[in-house]
Parts: sequence; C-alpha cells; structure tokens
Amino acid sequence: MRRLALILLCLLSAAAVAEEQQRILVTFADPGISKAARGGPARPSYSLRSPQYLVSVNVRRAADRVARDFDLEVVGDWPIEALKVHCMVFAVGEGRSLETLLAELRERPEVESAQPLNTFEVHGSRADPYANLQHNLDTLGLLEAHTLSRGDGARVTIIDTGADFRHPELGSIRSHHDFASRGDFAREAHGTAIAGVIGAASNNGVGIVGVAPEARLEVLRACWYPDGEDVAVCDSFTLAKALSHALESGSGVINLSLGGPTDPLLARLVSLALGRGKVVVSAAPTQRGFPSDVPGVIVVGAEEDGQVSRLSAPSVDILVPVPGGGFDYASGSSLAAAHVTGVIALLIAENPGLGRDDVADLLAGSRGEDGGSVNACRALAKMLGRTACSDGTSGRNAY
Repeated sequence: MRRLALILLCLLSAAAVAEEQQRILVTFADPGISKAARGGPARPSYSLRSPQYLVSVNVRRAADRVARDFDLEVVGDWPIEALKVHCMVFAVGEGRSLETLLAELRERPEVESAQPLNTFEVHGSRADPYANLQHNLDTLGLLEAHTLSRGDGARVTIIDTGADFRHPELGSIRSHHDFASRGDFAREAHGTAIAGVIGAASNNGVGIVGVAPEARLEVLRACWYPDGEDVAVCDSFTLAKALSHALESGSGVINLSLGGPTDPLLARLVSLALGRGKVVVSAAPTQRGFPSDVPGVIVVGAEEDGQVSRLSAPSVDILVPVPGGGFDYASGSSLAAAHVTGVIALLIAENPGLGRDDVADLLAGSRGEDGGSVNACRALAKMLGRTACSDGTSGRNAY
C-alpha cells in the first residue's frame, strides 16, 4: 500500500512539473479492454483514471519499457474501449526532437500509435421575451419548423467546455461529464452558448428559444479556459476521452465546435463514430485540420464566408445564454455549427433511422438558390413530404 501511495505521489508530481513540457500521446493495444469499466468522468489529474479500470499486465509492462527506454515521464493514461487501446500521455525532456522520437516509437512493436499531444481551440467569441431579438429564427425558418418537429426524442452530445446546466434555459442538459477537470464546469461561457443555441427551452417565459428545444443534451467537457485567457483550449487526450465516452452513448449527433491540427487518434475515433451511424458536426476552421478534415464530418461555416459548397448558418450577433442565468450576444463559426446540429436533431426526432448522407442531402437542399443558410423548415418539409415553407419573419412573436 505504501509503495502504491509513493507511485501515485510521484505521478502527481510529474504531472505538475510536466505542465510546461512537450507532451506526446502513445497508444498500446489492449485486446482485453472490453472487460474494463466504460470510461467515466476524468479525475482531477491526468494521472488518475477510473479505479474500476485495471490495465493488463502486458500493457503495463510494455508502457514501462517504453518510458524507461526513451526516458519519458508518465503524465496520464486512459482506456479507449472502442479502439481496444490503452492511451498514455508522456512528458518529453527539453531539447529533444519530437519528430525523431515519434519515428523511433512507431518502430517499437509494443506501440500501437504515437503522435504529438495536439492543442485545439473552440471557434468563436463570446413565450420567450428575447425571441424578437433572435434574427436566427427567421433565417432558419424555425417558427414553421417547430410545427413539424421540436426535437423530442433526439439526443445530442456536445464536446466543448463546461456549461451552466443550472441556467433556466438549459434544462435540456440531461447529463454532463468532466474530462478536463480544470476550472468551474458551470461557469464556462462557450459550452453554455452552444447548448443554448441547440436546446434552449421554449415558451418558458425566460429568454430565448433553441433550435431543438425538446432535444436531450449531453455536455462533455474536454476544453477549458487557461488562467487569464478568453479562448478555451482542448488537447488530444481530453478530446479522446470525451469521444470514447460519446461512442458508447445513445446520442445520434455529436457537436464539435472546435478546431486544430490534423490528429490521427481523434480522426480514428470520429471515423468510428460515423461508422456507427452517428452524425458529427464541426465548425469550419480557419485552416484545414481536425475535425473538419475527417471524411464524413458535416462542416458548417458562417453565412458571410462566401464558400457556397460548404453548409452555412447564422453566426453573427447571436443571442445566447451565459453562465449565471443571463444572456449576451456572441459570434463565430461555433454558433453556426450549433445551429445545424439543432436542425439535425429536429430531423432525427421525426426519422430516427436517418443516415448521415440523407441528413447531408436534406441540409444542402434546404439552402436557397444563392447557397445561403440551412433552413430547418425546408429540410423538414422535404423529408416529411409537406408543403413548402414561407419566407415570412413575423413568427417570432409566437414565442
């Protein structure tokens, strides 16, 4: 017991020291992982995983050999059941070439994959009495869309920062898990805004209405705000943990309003989600990278970006909930992606068997002749064989 306590203490100390060091992410094949408990919320440090999960002896020995042979410090580890691998984060000493180190690691028979620990950022900046201020309702045709579907029965997973699940508009958040364990989950603005755009309550006399107000939301915190920073960040490890959890959930839609460099491990997890019939939505990036570079991901940009080949949705001056029960305006492609995620929830609620390609076709076909924003009413009307939708804007008062 004393030896175990000393090991844990060393790991915790290593995590603190390694905070500013280079880090890499290495996976080891673990065929027996199906017997492990499924990944739950992260513990307060990378180095502490679920106590129900027992690493196989062979995997632990392999990881120890690699750490010893390459002089690496263990920062944290996590099981990824969907890929049958055990994922480990190592801190690398200063002055070492990551490119050379990763190439050498990939030659080791024990190593299933090796890559940098990449960093990602969330995209964007920071009867319902404020519905008249929601120009996005008109653009999406939501008044008429809500006569056809309000998202009841659809389940959406949001992988982002934390969110204020106590906000009066966000009763749609039915579950939340923390895979980053840094800061105050309920005080984070970006995830709160995304959840509000997708599923803010309607006719509750509070403030705004979401695209799919009756959908059930799950918020997985993989991103956090570094001290003193206004932009939230994530990394390969926290996102892998969240995606691993999302793969095992019953959610049909995953929202990723974030972006960063190409990431092999995360791409594998998203591809697996797509292969299991889940629809994955990404915010359009400023440059090509994860998750928008994964084939099959639905990429959504701002209305004004001029790329008519890509889906677009409202993204500027969107009224959103903020932590603490208030409201504010925010802009960014993150919000465009959230709008489209909400529209997909409306579609899936009425046709749970809808495939990703069908969803993409309905969304693309709902745009106007100029390739403008997705329109929820037109997409639903086409799917359900209903009459065409009007372009009127007088319906906001109905909320």
